[in-house]
Amino acid sequence: MLTISPRSTVAADFANTCNGVVLTVLEDTACGVLELELTTGFPHDDVFVFLPACCYDGTRFEVLKRRYPPLFHKNEARLDMPVTITDIPRLEKDGSGCIEVTTGDVSVPCVGLFSPSAKHGLLFYTVQQVEGVNLGLAYTGGKITVSLPHFRRTQMYRWPRMVPSTDQGRSFSRGQQIHLPCRLLEFPCESILAFYRIFFETRKSMKLDDARPTSLPAGEQWRIQADKLNRMNWREPCGFYSVGTTDEPGQVWQPGWVGGAISTLPLARLGGPLERERALRTLEFLFRQQAPTGFFYESADLAGNPHGMEFGGPGTEHWHLVRKSADVLYYLFPQLEWMREQGIPIPGRFLEGTRRVADAFVGLWRKYGQWGQFVDLETGELAVGGSTCAAIAPVALVRAYRWFGDPTYLEIALAGASQFYDRDLSAGYTCGGPGDMLQCPDSESAFALLESFAELYEETGDSLWLDRTEQVASYCSTWVVAYNYRLPEGSEFHRLDMKTVGCVFANLQNKHAAPGICTLSGMALWKLYRWTGNDAYLELLRDIVASITTRLLLNE
Repeated sequence: MLTISPRSTVAADFANTCNGVVLTVLEDTACGVLELELTTGFPHDDVFVFLPACCYDGTRFEVLKRRYPPLFHKNEARLDMPVTITDIPRLEKDGSGCIEVTTGDVSVPCVGLFSPSAKHGLLFYTVQQVEGVNLGLAYTGGKITVSLPHFRRTQMYRWPRMVPSTDQGRSFSRGQQIHLPCRLLEFPCESILAFYRIFFETRKSMKLDDARPTSLPAGEQWRIQADKLNRMNWREPCGFYSVGTTDEPGQVWQPGWVGGAISTLPLARLGGPLERERALRTLEFLFRQQAPTGFFYESADLAGNPHGMEFGGPGTEHWHLVRKSADVLYYLFPQLEWMREQGIPIPGRFLEGTRRVADAFVGLWRKYGQWGQFVDLETGELAVGGSTCAAIAPVALVRAYRWFGDPTYLEIALAGASQFYDRDLSAGYTCGGPGDMLQCPDSESAFALLESFAELYEETGDSLWLDRTEQVASYCSTWVVAYNYRLPEGSEFHRLDMKTVGCVFANLQNKHAAPGICTLSGMALWKLYRWTGNDAYLELLRDIVASITTRLLLNE
């Protein structure tokens, strides 16, 4: 199934796939690259090419080259929008071409291949660096190449577009031997989701450093965050916690996604009288920002005037990222429950507004059979279809069903979640969660889908949804950094001895791994651990939680 084809300048000993390969330089080179080439039997038109948090299905999607922040133009909008991405490393749509990246581009140093027709999978693991230099990872025409140093021949990615490569080789001496740690796994595999399960179970098989950072006590972390929000994010006279600290409308306020009406939940539950009073005032501001369609306006200025998308082109001023209102709906119910628990009268406007946004998602589904990505706030018409943008909507609607008792909400939640599973996750990726990267595959929609599937299992008791929750959890693991990246010496992060294990890559365009799951806690992983007893879910959750220097007290 697999042959090893070293370049003419090296010889490879691949006798032990667990311990790695010894590369022996056969001739002096002044500016050379050592390359290990693995030739597979997979035809380029029948293989799912995978690099964790970097490449899914070869990233063989429609491409629009845009400056940042990218957005669809009015004349490009379609209800049947195919997955459309920006100018990032990718194969051609027919599987030809080449992907060349470095180990700094992936959550785990790994290249994987899955053949749907042969029902066969392959995972090639290696390490980030050899002799202090990042390795290169490449795929072309059924061949995996690992290079020292990394060497992208023609192009490299410099956000937000591909540019000419500046990579250079290094000097090697005849007879020099280089040990390349690596591990090759081949296995029968029925589907891409089964493939992800193998990855989830083996992603730490190279035994790289995965020590978690030391955390401040939870109380001290809370004090720092609450103090910052009260000093820098509270806005008078409108009275709300802003999402940023500058005065641009998108920084002043956005619902959901980047924090509007989300941070109010911990502030209300954990804070004192000041935080609780301000959290309630923020919710009052939120419902003043609700459009006639039931969805929430995109942003607002300091005077509370609604604004459209800051980076929208002509004709898109009233477009709304549906994920934003879905996020708000998801977070409203625990805040309403908190008010009920505390004996705080719930204003009729809060209940009416919550039901209106739930009904907006029901109406969108009934009219279009999907939630799409962007909806027109003025007309309620779906502007851009496709994507997994509203992946959190099913769990939000389950909560609406519990609160209001209308079985329609549960019915639509099941239909929407089933579509996301059949159309998106089963194809090997989710996309469209963030509003500033077209539809590049992303982790935010993945973890939102995890919460939705877990909630549906909890509500229905149907083992189908438990199985699907486990499947999407394996996919989510591909976005999570599994080890502590060796940071450049002299960098600020190196000086601070920053740990990267548990950081979550955002999406294929932005190419960064940050602490936490954007706007979610990862509670579904905790539930999976309780339901299955599988410690792997608990380990993944602890890695993620530790990356935001938070202490989570979990029973063993």
